[in-house]
Amino acid sequence: MTSQDTGVPCELFRFGVEGNVVALRLDSLDQRPGGSVEQASGTIEIDCGDLAAGRGVRGVLPTFVAADDVDAWRKVLDALDMGYDVAWREDLRADEVHVRWEDDDTLIVTVRDRMGLLTDVTTVAPVSDDWFDDAYDRLERVYALFERR
Repeated sequence: MTSQDTGVPCELFRFGVEGNVVALRLDSLDQRPGGSVEQASGTIEIDCGDLAAGRGVRGVLPTFVAADDVDAWRKVLDALDMGYDVAWREDLRADEVHVRWEDDDTLIVTVRDRMGLLTDVTTVAPVSDDWFDDAYDRLERVYALFERR
């Protein structure tokens, strides 16, 4: 199956703008014999700060996303949209993403690598007026991956 056939690669989420980005990119699908998707594999991509000046972080964390994770992400978006601080996959056997409001148009995003290097990376992510529309569109594209038969 080609990427075009499966709808991958695609992103479940993207915070920030160039030079200060946290994104979860899904690159492949693990399908059951009947064709339904069990989970998607991908990476959490982090690009923060000014690497040329020696003050930045760039890296990728291999990860997976199950259908339950996608449902949990919808709850995260709903809570963020209502102004709450949230955590995704907290205390699970996966990388965690914590998001809190700094002010009305800025989020603080922290990725916790609890299974690998035991490292946290935190960045500031501006939120534009259309960020939630884009975030829910990304979510719907990922839901469509899991609904394939």
